[in-house]
Amino acid sequence: MLNKKLSIIISAYNVESYISKTIESLAGQTNTNFNVIAVDDCSTDNTLKVLRDFEDRYDWLTVVCHAQNAGVSAARNTGIQSADGDLITFIDGDDWVEPNYVDFFLKKYEKYPELDLVTCGYYVDTPNGKSKAKSDKQHHEFADRDEAIKQIIKMNGSVMGYTWNKVYRRDIIVDNKLNFLTDLDLMEDQVFNVEYATVADGFYLDDLPLYHYVSRKKSITHKFDIDNVLNVGLATMRTYKTIHQNSKDEREEI
Repeated sequence: MLNKKLSIIISAYNVESYISKTIESLAGQTNTNFNVIAVDDCSTDNTLKVLRDFEDRYDWLTVVCHAQNAGVSAARNTGIQSADGDLITFIDGDDWVEPNYVDFFLKKYEKYPELDLVTCGYYVDTPNGKSKAKSDKQHHEFADRDEAIKQIIKMNGSVMGYTWNKVYRRDIIVDNKLNFLTDLDLMEDQVFNVEYATVADGFYLDDLPLYHYVSRKKSITHKFDIDNVLNVGLATMRTYKTIHQNSKDEREEI
């Protein structure tokens, strides 16, 4: 995929204290063949103002606003509709990336044009500013579909169900009408990844840490309530339903 462009979709909601670092980390990329669609999900703080200020400075940044708060899945779906890159990835508005984040992915797709999904590793940043790589070992591999799905649904590791450490081909997403389920508040990314993997072929799994996941106590993933339990149960059911259907389709093709 020579000279392909990466569209980066940022979902942002009430992250005025973090979003500047997110945008600045993208402004410092060593490879500039990308654009950014930042979707403000009707923030009630100054997130939108910060984004608008950056939009005035950078021609590669486009800000889209939701009229009402609709959740991270809806924000990502809006970003997909606005994206024009050959490749797509997603960044959360309170996280940031290493300077070679874009270059790493574009070079992998250039070197191996048969790939449909490429992953990287990540750091977990704590509130006190410390960063720890999720994986202590540097490892990469080409994987088949079964192994890729296994790593996506695994409860620990450097792949897992996140979208922000993965880059996808936009044509696969569009042609298969893939989107994020808006009735899920948790694990919607895992469901999306499994659905994508069932229609993709080439997988390259790398744990080189290039993304910084900022762990916040106020994050929805740190809350425990009955709604979260129900969301996890529903997402898990949909994940395994997708896997089962894919296995059935493959058997029927034989």
